[in-house]
Amino acid sequence: MSETEVSNKTQASKSTLKLSKRVAAYAAATLAAITLLVGGWYGYVYASTPEHLRKPTYQHYHYRTQILVNGKAVDFSKDEFQVVSGNSTTCSAEVGSIPIDFHDKMDQLTHVHWNGMTGGEFLKYFGWNYIGGEDELLGRRYDAGIIPSSVKIYGKVLPTVPDKANFYVYVGDKNDYQQKVWNDFLKQDLETFFGKKSNVGHNEEVSSANVLDWLFPKASAHGGVVDEHPSEKTEEELTRINNLVGNVAIFVQEKEPTKEQIQARFDNLVPLHESTCGD
Repeated sequence: MSETEVSNKTQASKSTLKLSKRVAAYAAATLAAITLLVGGWYGYVYASTPEHLRKPTYQHYHYRTQILVNGKAVDFSKDEFQVVSGNSTTCSAEVGSIPIDFHDKMDQLTHVHWNGMTGGEFLKYFGWNYIGGEDELLGRRYDAGIIPSSVKIYGKVLPTVPDKANFYVYVGDKNDYQQKVWNDFLKQDLETFFGKKSNVGHNEEVSSANVLDWLFPKASAHGGVVDEHPSEKTEEELTRINNLVGNVAIFVQEKEPTKEQIQARFDNLVPLHESTCGD
């Protein structure tokens, strides 16, 4: 082999080596960029989901909800609001897939199954997004491995909000009520908003597969059959049996409701029933 041929071969080898190094550097840079992008996306979606949705913990309390849009009450007993399947909760402390729902064909009685739920999340779950984020998702769960799973909303089933409507929020009962701040309803844990703690299902308390011991009497408003006969128990006893933390009436209209209109809603609370745990 001549000196010229050797020189050409050496030069070609150097060029190939340089090319290989450039390709390797490019591949490494591309991989780093992809890793950074995926990591950034993962970090963003993780941080954008509140802790109580990222890793939900068991809860089971109730509150009565009334929403009136220009004077017309939303009927939560209608099929579009009612959960048919029974995977929301049982008498065990297992965390289900449904954070909040209505069922048993009952109007108003709202069932909360995850700790930390806010009024804004309740509204978004049924179609009114006043807390931001993706319209179709409450957030993402990270309690079943590294890959997140979506917490989808139930559906856009609440009526359209009229133009120029304001939101007037009241809590109370037939004996007394008070106006609350709309933004507090949207952002506060519902137990904080109502000023009453659930008697079951707080993180450090869930150590048993059976939560009936927390209830007194040993029952909850979550049965497949509702007893329509009048209960002989007092309202206080029924409130405890149902683990009821409060009642809320939300008026969606331009002008503030009158005292008579507000009182009429708290005179219209659905009765509480004695019931046992179930789907």
